[in-house]
Amino acid sequence: MAVSSIGTYNNVYEGVSVKQKKEAEASRQKRTGDIHRTSETTMEKTETTKGTDNEEYLKSLQKQVPYTKLEVGSALSMKKDKRAGVITINPKLLEKMQKDPEAAAQYTQKLKDIERAERTVNAYYNSLGGVVERTSHWYVDEEGNHYHFAYTRRDDRLNKKIREETKKNTENHIEKTRNKAREKAEKLEEQLEKKAEEAKETEEEQVTEVPGNREEVQQFIDAVMMEEGLDIKI
Repeated sequence: MAVSSIGTYNNVYEGVSVKQKKEAEASRQKRTGDIHRTSETTMEKTETTKGTDNEEYLKSLQKQVPYTKLEVGSALSMKKDKRAGVITINPKLLEKMQKDPEAAAQYTQKLKDIERAERTVNAYYNSLGGVVERTSHWYVDEEGNHYHFAYTRRDDRLNKKIREETKKNTENHIEKTRNKAREKAEKLEEQLEKKAEEAKETEEEQVTEVPGNREEVQQFIDAVMMEEGLDIKI
C-alpha cells in the first residue's frame, strides 16, 4: 500500500509540474508576443511618422521647383505616360536632407538644375513644333545621383502644312512679280514702237521736202550767179 501511495503522489507531482511548465511557457510566449506586437506597432508608428515628415518636406521642396512635379519613390519610372518634368526622390535622401542642412542645400540645388534643364528641353521642342506626345521622368537616389528617361513623338503634318502655305505664297508672289515685269516690258515695247514710228514719219517728211528745197536753193544760186555775171552751166 505504501508503495502504491508513493507512486500515486509521484504521479500527481509530475502532473502538477508539467502543468506549471506549460503555463510558464504559455506566459512566456504571451509576453514575447506582446513585446513583438508592441515592437511592430512602434515600427509602424515610426514609419508612418517618417512618411508624414517626408510628405510635408516634399511640399516645401515643391514650392522651390514649381515647374516640375515631385514624388517619393525608389526607382526611375520608364512609363510612357505623357507626363513631363516628374522628379522621383528616394525617401532616404529626403530624410538625409531633413537632418543635414548642407545636404538639403546641395540636393535642393540639384532639383533646381533639373528643373532648368526640363524648361530648356521643353522650350526646344516647342520651337520645333509638331510634338504630340512627350514623357520625361527623373529619379534622384539616396546618394543624390540622378537618372533620366524621356520619350518624344512628333507629328510633322503641321510643319508640312506651314511649308506648303509658305511655298504657295512665295509662288504667288513670284507670279505677281513676273506679271508686273511683263507689263512693264510690254509698255516699254509699245513706247519703243511708238518712238520708232514717229522717227520713221519724221524721216519720210524730211525726204519729201528735200526736192522742193533743192530746187529753191538752185534757183537762188542761179540768181546770184547771174547778178555776178557768172556763166550758168546747165
